[in-house]
Amino acid sequence: MPCHRANRIIDPIGIAVLCILIVAGISSCQPTCYDGEQNQDETGLDCGGVCVPCDTTGGNCFDGIQNQGEEGVDCGGPCSPCITDTTLTDPQFLCNGTGGSSYFPLSLNSYWIYAMPNSEWFQLEIVEETTLNNGNDYFHMVTTGAFGTIHDYFREVGGQVYRWNSSLSAEEVYIPSNPTNGQLWTTSNADSIVIDDVAATLSSQNGCTYDNLLQVTSYSSGTGSTSYYKQGLGKIELVGVQAYLDSAVVY
Repeated sequence: MPCHRANRIIDPIGIAVLCILIVAGISSCQPTCYDGEQNQDETGLDCGGVCVPCDTTGGNCFDGIQNQGEEGVDCGGPCSPCITDTTLTDPQFLCNGTGGSSYFPLSLNSYWIYAMPNSEWFQLEIVEETTLNNGNDYFHMVTTGAFGTIHDYFREVGGQVYRWNSSLSAEEVYIPSNPTNGQLWTTSNADSIVIDDVAATLSSQNGCTYDNLLQVTSYSSGTGSTSYYKQGLGKIELVGVQAYLDSAVVY
């Protein structure tokens, strides 16, 4: 499990797979920057050239030490730009979020990093806004890390979050507006999705104690997978894979 400091927003992640860029033009990357192949003019796997720069520091951008000309711990200089927004760097941000109402905030360049057992991790990052073939605008979210590279597309309308199902070429409800206890719906990947609680509490391994969380369980072939969401911050914990939110930037 990554070395962790409670309530810290930008924590070192013991892996040098992906160099996180907040300000640089991630949204201008080509689709092949996420195909798991070294192609076009990339200098490494999905990095360099038209993609995000490769980490050439030998992993020192993830060692929890301010070194090699960094402007802060593991940021600036040869690493990702340092976050200077005082809201994002507030030690309580990981516990309190933005104060917004959405259980699944969607904004460009936001990202969430989750820690798992055995030092595994995965990251969700919103890399661009794009229009799909149904004419609607979506936020393109890329998952990297333990589960490989996954592309998802989400949009929010009137407080309800939709996820685009590319196989069906249709939208499916991801989180309903005004959720209530016992509320139930289905998707192509779940026999049923149930709102267990709209005021759940949770003491997370990231050092935060949360209340008024949305607790959702998705059932497939008789097996349930529970997740917790906090308004203004997003998904806090995934019980099935023992993953918890370790750091986040949410605009």
